[in-house]
Amino acid sequence: MTLEQLKVLQKIVELGTLKAAALALYKTQPALSMSIKKLEQEYGVQLLDRRSYRLTLTPQGKTFYRQAQVLLLGADQLDSLGKLLSQGDEAVFKIGYDPLCDNRFIINILNTFQSKFPTTSFELIAGSRFSSLEQLNNNEVDVAIGAWFHLFHGEGDYLTLPIDDFELVLAAAPDFLANHAIDNLYDLNQLPSVTLVKSGLSFDNDRIGTHSAKPLIKTKDIHTLKAMLIGGLGTGMIPKVQIEEELLDGRLEIIELSDFEHSLKGEVRAIIKVDKVLGPVGTNFWDYLKQRQ
Repeated sequence: MTLEQLKVLQKIVELGTLKAAALALYKTQPALSMSIKKLEQEYGVQLLDRRSYRLTLTPQGKTFYRQAQVLLLGADQLDSLGKLLSQGDEAVFKIGYDPLCDNRFIINILNTFQSKFPTTSFELIAGSRFSSLEQLNNNEVDVAIGAWFHLFHGEGDYLTLPIDDFELVLAAAPDFLANHAIDNLYDLNQLPSVTLVKSGLSFDNDRIGTHSAKPLIKTKDIHTLKAMLIGGLGTGMIPKVQIEEELLDGRLEIIELSDFEHSLKGEVRAIIKVDKVLGPVGTNFWDYLKQRQ
């Protein structure tokens, strides 16, 4: 058995025909057919069902193919790692985070890494709502740091490390609250609301972070969201860590409802894609976060 045979099998399964697989691999159909027959003869097992135009896996072939995919993924990761090691430290290391996080701890880490890896440029990329996971899926960042819910597994295969907690609170400016009596969820629904623009993730929708039945005022920027709350444009859910100073000096107040939770608590995790091969800087960064647990 060779990796080349497994790659041929993978492409046939993906595309369904020898012709399509041959075109994709820049090989002849007889060469691919011979490769699979040798693989089947080696183990005395028929892997492909050839009774129809579109080739499919036999029951034994499905079991074999599952393990083959593990080997191929490992080979790809090893190849990527070898290339990264030959290049030395990454020229650029990108960290995406969303506004639910307290970015001060990331900055503290970068203080250490900046001196440890002086030839690497670090990019700390903020975004809106669940943007860090979206950036990770789009390969725009190497590591994401953001809110974590178990339904996120439906967006992809990830490795995660719990590193912090977050709390979203329902808040508004005192002048706004002075003109509106808000005791319950019904009262809240009658008032304007401000919120962050939703991400492109499948589970995200306009109802996250707001309870208003009225048209929303939206922004992509957490600082603009805070400014809109202070300016009295409405109520809104916002990370408590982002408004600590405003709560202390009275520019904002937390709204407590009699029939609904006024805050939402959750977990912040560092996230990478399961098939991501980290270079020296990324590996050190991930190990550093592990040690913080």
